[in-house]
Amino acid sequence: MWERGYEAVSPRDLLDESGAGQGSLYHHFKGKLTWRQWLFGEVSDEMCEFARETVGMDGSALDRVFRYLDVSRDGLKGCRMGRFAAESSIAEASLRKPVERYFRELQRILAGVFREAQADGEIAKRLDANELALMLITVVQGGFVVSRVYRDRNAINRATETAKSLLKSLPTR
Repeated sequence: MWERGYEAVSPRDLLDESGAGQGSLYHHFKGKLTWRQWLFGEVSDEMCEFARETVGMDGSALDRVFRYLDVSRDGLKGCRMGRFAAESSIAEASLRKPVERYFRELQRILAGVFREAQADGEIAKRLDANELALMLITVVQGGFVVSRVYRDRNAINRATETAKSLLKSLPTR
C-alpha cells in the first residue's frame, strides 16, 4: 500500500500479503470502505502518538521542535497520512476525518511547543505559533512530494535542515 497507494490495493492484495483468509477480512469489515475507515483511524492514532512522543517534554522548546524535524524520513516512501491525502477517496468524509485529525493534532502539538518557545524567549511573541506549526507541517509534506518527484530520498531531509536553520534565525523579540 505504501508503494502503490491505497486505492491501487485490492482486498485480494491485502489477503495475499497478510496470509489471512477472505472470511477473516469480511468477518471484521463489511467491505473496502469500512476497512479503510478502520485503517485510516489506526494510522492516525499511531502517528499522533508518535508525534507526542517525538516532541516529548525534555529539553528546550526549540530543541523539541528540532526533534520533530530530525526524525529520519525516507522521502521516496512518503508520509503515511500524507499519502492518504493524495488519494481521490479523501473526498469521502469518513476517510478524510482521521487524516485531518492527525494533521490538526500535529499542528496543535507543534503550536503548543512554539508557544512555550515564545514564553521562554526563544522566539518572538509576535510570531503566530499556529502558523509556524503549519509551516513546519507544510515543509515536511512538501519535502515528501519533492523527494518523490525528484526521485531523491534525501530532499526532504535537506528541507527539514533548512527549516531548522530558519527557525534558529527567528527574532527573539
